[in-house]
Order: sequence, then structure tokens, then C-alpha cells
Amino acid sequence: MKLHHALLLFVLTLSASSMAADPWADSVFEYNEGTGVGAGFNQPTVSLGKPTRFTSPTSPFGGPVTPFNAPFGTDEVVSIGEGGSITVLFEEPVTDDPNNPFGIDLLIFGNSFLGLSEFPADESTTATGVFPEGGAVFVSQDGVNFVEVVGAQADGLFPTLGYTDVTEPFPAAASVPTDFTLPVDPSANVVGLTTSQLVSLYNGSGGGAGIDLGLLGLSEISYVRVTNPIGSGVTPEIDAFADVTAVPEPNALLLALTTFALVRLRR
Repeated sequence: MKLHHALLLFVLTLSASSMAADPWADSVFEYNEGTGVGAGFNQPTVSLGKPTRFTSPTSPFGGPVTPFNAPFGTDEVVSIGEGGSITVLFEEPVTDDPNNPFGIDLLIFGNSFLGLSEFPADESTTATGVFPEGGAVFVSQDGVNFVEVVGAQADGLFPTLGYTDVTEPFPAAASVPTDFTLPVDPSANVVGLTTSQLVSLYNGSGGGAGIDLGLLGLSEISYVRVTNPIGSGVTPEIDAFADVTAVPEPNALLLALTTFALVRLRR
């Protein structure tokens, strides 16, 4: 077999395997709307697919998502309300992998945000702490028997970061995306950090609340449920769910190699 034929076969095989799975939740298994849900924020399917990078582009308050500037559109987050819940299904199970960064296997993205040390905000403005909105997390292998992730908040740390080339809380533009399947170090402290320092702390991650299935004694799960009890005083919003262990989408290098191999073959 000629070299370029072998290269083409290798690249196309790799490309096919890379597209065999995606890391996002695939369908809504169940949604129970609680009380206090705002108008339009009761569309559960917006929790499927990728987290939001650029919030509400048609709004004067929209822009790149940062830990200070959370997604807030009705087509970006779904609200659970008090006494409500949402359950999503991963068609390909999320598996426990101790080799994942920090052992984290699952990420949940809400619209929590960090407080500002001053306003108007600029590059020197620091985070005063997170404004979480709760959301108890349960996971299941069969959709019947659920295990609570004790202490987890679906809409808490770490608030979403959409891009790595931002230096202020409310930037007008950004272009270098973060990785929504890469967790933040769960021991990290965000208080007192500027936007640039937060970007460094996230280290390429897009944020999210991290779940380690190994700590629950589970080898894999297919269902994730977020609930919010009556009387909680908060209304969690959910943007997305991500499987850290899923095969990633094809990257730019892979696509370039595929193109090169095709050109070589035609010649």
C-alpha cells in the first residue's frame, strides 16, 4: 500500500472514531416545572448540547460568557423552580475513569456567577465569591434507582468561562474557546482573583460542577437528575451536561490531516 493511501486510511479511521460519540446529554428523560420559573425558562431541551459561550447576542447586555457574566437567555438555560426537577439521558454511558483530570467524569453547567469587587468593572476588578443557586444532583444507571451526589450543587462552582482570551468581566468580544470537557481543579479558590487570573486558574477549562463517579461506587451512569426542594429560596438554572470521558469532536489538526490525505490521494 502506498504511503498516502495508508495515511488516508489511518486518518479517516481516526476521524470516524472521533465522531463516534459526543460529550453532551442526548435527551430529556423527564422535566417537572417547579414554582417560581420565569416566563420562557421552562424549555428543558435547551439543556442538551454544548454549554453557552456567547450569551444573548441580540441583547445590549449580551456578550462572551465569563464567570461574572453568566448565560441568561430563554434559549440558553432552563429553570427548575422550587419543587421541580430535570432528568437527562446520555445514550452512551458516562463511565468512571480515575485517569480523568482530578478524577472527574461528569460536568454540569448552570448560570451561577461571581460577585464583583467594584462596578463599573474593569481588568482590575476581582471576584468576591460565587452566587450559587443550588440544585441537588442524582445519578443513575437505569433511570429507576438514583444515587445522590452528596454536597454537589448543579448551579454553583465553577461558573462557565467561554473563552481564554478575555481580561475583564464583561468583554465585548472573544475568539479562543475553552474546553467544556476539561474540569477545573475542585480545590481551587476563586475569591480575590481578576478575570485574567481566573482564566489562568481555569487552565483551559470552561468550568462546570464536577462529579466523580468513583466516589459514589459507580462504574457508569446514563441518567443525571437535578432537583430543587420547596422552600429552598433559589431557582437553579441548567445550561448543559458534559461527559468528560466521551471521545471528543474532531479537532483542527485532525481535519487538516484528513484534507492533506485526500489531496495526496487525488494526486
